[in-house]
Parts: sequence; C-alpha cells; structure tokens
Amino acid sequence: MNVVPVRDNLPKDVTFFIGPVGSPPEFKDIYQKAVEQYDVGNTVALDEILEFQIKSLREIVEDSDAKPSPLRKLIGSLINREIGILPAFVSKGYMRRTWTPIVTIHLDQLTEVDGSPIGHLLTKRYGEVIAAKLGLTFKAEWIYTSWAFFDAPTEIDRKFE
Repeated sequence: MNVVPVRDNLPKDVTFFIGPVGSPPEFKDIYQKAVEQYDVGNTVALDEILEFQIKSLREIVEDSDAKPSPLRKLIGSLINREIGILPAFVSKGYMRRTWTPIVTIHLDQLTEVDGSPIGHLLTKRYGEVIAAKLGLTFKAEWIYTSWAFFDAPTEIDRKFE
C-alpha cells in the first residue's frame, strides 16, 4: 500500500453515513421495526437490512472486471483526473442513534493513474456532490459527511502515581 503524504490542513479521509432509506414508506416501517427489535436484543432483521444496503453500496464503490465503478467515474469527472487507486471502504456505522451503511474514501491514498497524489483535489464542495448522488441513489432521509484531518497529538499534562 502506497500512502501519499498530504499537506497540512488537508483531509486524510472522508466518510459518508447514509441515513435510513426514506422511500418507499413501507420500507421505512420495516426498518423502524427492525431497529425496535435490535433495541431489545434481536439483531437479525436489522443485520439483514444493513447487509443488503452494504451490498448495494459496494456495487457503486467497487470496480467490476468490465468497467470502472460509478464512484470512480464520478470522482474522476469532478476533479478532472483519471483515477488510478481509489481506496474506498464500505461498512456500517452508527449515526443519529441508528446503524447506517457508510463509505470511507482514504484521500491520503487516492492517486492518479501515474501514481501522483490527487486526494487533495477532492474538496468539501465535491464531497457535497458525492453525498447528493448517494442520497438520490439510496433515497436516503439524510447523508452525514465526516472529514478527518491529520492533527498533531495533543499533550495532556497528567501525573500518574
């Protein structure tokens, strides 16, 4: 894995939390019942819903043998570059008191075909475009975008006995 150094004040990665599907209403009811079951210890229904959503999200994020992924094409068109490495991770996360599918793009590892670092070109404005596309695709109620930055460690003056 080739980690590309980034300049100060640039994000390390961006994560999109895809809020519960808002449409059709019948699905929202099924989702709400699954959350209620999860709260009392029965995780099966919510796990199945999340697995289906994660599988669908992987189809948007991961390339196939035949063609590049929709996410690769979208980012490439936004930053006007041909993407070489698109390090994206699909999973689930917890936001707004509910489990949601998430996708994280590791900007410090995003490169052009020749290996040049291009993660710094993916601005917050472009992140809003990606979030909007994900929201429309999943008919989500909300998308929460989290940008992680490199920071110097914070020193805490503590005395241990």
